Amino acid sequence: MENSKHKNVLIGALIAVVLVMAVGYAAFAQQLTINGSAEITSTWDVTYDSTKTEAEPGVVNGTAGFVGGQTPSGTVTYDNGDHNANIKATLYQPGDTVLFTLTIKNNGTIPATIGNPTVSMDGDEDSGALVAKKGNIQFTVTPADTKTLNQNDIVTMTVKAEFISSAQSVGTTTTAEIDVNMNASQAA
Repeated sequence: MENSKHKNVLIGALIAVVLVMAVGYAAFAQQLTINGSAEITSTWDVTYDSTKTEAEPGVVNGTAGFVGGQTPSGTVTYDNGDHNANIKATLYQPGDTVLFTLTIKNNGTIPATIGNPTVSMDGDEDSGALVAKKGNIQFTVTPADTKTLNQNDIVTMTVKAEFISSAQSVGTTTTAEIDVNMNASQAA
């Protein structure tokens, strides 16, 4: 009787193996044909608005620290390939400030996330996340309020260059510059 049970188990196992092989063969023997095409039309294009230059009111705004002093000034140049804005400030006396407004626009169709900007300055003496200082000039960056940009959305961030009020007058022009990277990435 035990011999008969072993034969039945063996026959059942062989039948199961044959069935698995038949199903496997059928799966591999099928031919799958897909006809059609697909087109991706999404674009990634988040940049500083380079049409906003120092000549446009509101982009660069200088305020003299003392009555009768020369008006401070500044320039902004853009390297949109690297998402950088180079900002140069020319200040004359303690208390002088220049406020820069940087406009960021999503020209593409892919939503973007704007993180806190990265600030870099040659010879930075007091490197904070959004503060850079060299000599008597300190730059402070205020990030954009809106962090997600959909197509055609615009946000601004500001950069303040200040001749530190506690500094002694140097009697000559003081110039410094920084790079501000917007830290744009694809929104999740």
